[in-house]
Amino acid sequence: MITAAPVTLEGHGVRLEPLTREHHDGLVAAASDGELWKLWFTSVPPPQETHAYISAALAGQQAGHMLPWAVRDLASGTLVGSSRYHDIVPAIDRVDIGYTWYARRCQKTHVNTACK
Repeated sequence: MITAAPVTLEGHGVRLEPLTREHHDGLVAAASDGELWKLWFTSVPPPQETHAYISAALAGQQAGHMLPWAVRDLASGTLVGSSRYHDIVPAIDRVDIGYTWYARRCQKTHVNTACK
């Protein structure tokens, strides 16, 4: 049976850091690269809703059904997006990957593959 717990993952030029409230400003900056909240095919928080986005992710983690990360580009040191495990069901060893989004400058680069 899987046990989901916050962990830092690093490789191929990116680091997945367990999401904290301190990531707020970096996530706002990443989402602002391309005004990602305006895209119809994904769900990215607009700047004024980023606190609520982080709170919901951390509540899901506390409840045991989510494990959220902030994604950092190691070359620049800046946050470039977010991803998470969600719908975690330990009894059947199931986890989904989603809630993933990246700054426009990182889309169609190695970042998504490295994170997955």
